[in-house]
Amino acid sequence: MDTIQPDLKWYTEISAQKNQPSSRCPFASVHRCPRYYASLSVLGKAGVATSLEPAEDERLLEKWKRTDLWPATDEQDTGIMGTDHYHNFCPEVSYERFGWFASILSGYADEIDNGSAHARLGRDGATAHDWRWAWASVSPMHYTECPLYSALLLGVNDIGVNDTKPQIGFSK
Repeated sequence: MDTIQPDLKWYTEISAQKNQPSSRCPFASVHRCPRYYASLSVLGKAGVATSLEPAEDERLLEKWKRTDLWPATDEQDTGIMGTDHYHNFCPEVSYERFGWFASILSGYADEIDNGSAHARLGRDGATAHDWRWAWASVSPMHYTECPLYSALLLGVNDIGVNDTKPQIGFSK
């Protein structure tokens, strides 16, 4: 069985198969999607990527917390456990930071597991492009499979119509 390589080719092929008007998520902005925002915010706070400006981060947090799109439980929340287990991430942010469209990325437990995996990948002839060189597991996700996509597409939440619909050419 082939391992899915959730790269840009994979992602755009799924978009084409699903007849999506865009190969990338139309909500991929901190101003249009709480998961996109949370993913960027968490990466910045963990020092894995550049942080949002503190005032903007706080403003966006307050904006999204007022909607029913914000996670109700810790299990639904975007986060990082330890140093290398990323869960409930926006696949667009995962791709921009790590090169894979995935909602979950988990690193190897230790150097022994990493070494064993690398030896196996070498024996199996895995290409250098294979995500398993860097990650123990990856959960591929296309934006249409994101739990927030349908709600964002409708543009409705518990406080009425919101400002998540793409407004190309308009700022915040």
